Amino acid sequence: MPKNTGSLIIKLLIGSFLVGWALTFFDITPLQLLNDLTGTVRQIYSTALSAVRWGADYVLLGAVVVLPIWGIVAAINYVQEKSRRRSKMSKNKED
Repeated sequence: MPKNTGSLIIKLLIGSFLVGWALTFFDITPLQLLNDLTGTVRQIYSTALSAVRWGADYVLLGAVVVLPIWGIVAAINYVQEKSRRRSKMSKNKED
């Protein structure tokens, strides 16, 4: 929170007035601006969604190869670690 809310409100009002005044030189109305904004949001959403669809195909294709290899390596590491623990325990019992 700003220390002086009143000065913040005044700054925002002055800034809004100046931007609105500048936009009138380009004949931009608030309605046109809102229509363009919603169109832009739709375009951003569409672009992001198509990028996700494009990337998802590659992720799924790679996962078909990577996940089974990872599973095999993880299983081998688990068996090796379990074997090491058993050998350590048997050495400790002998001592």
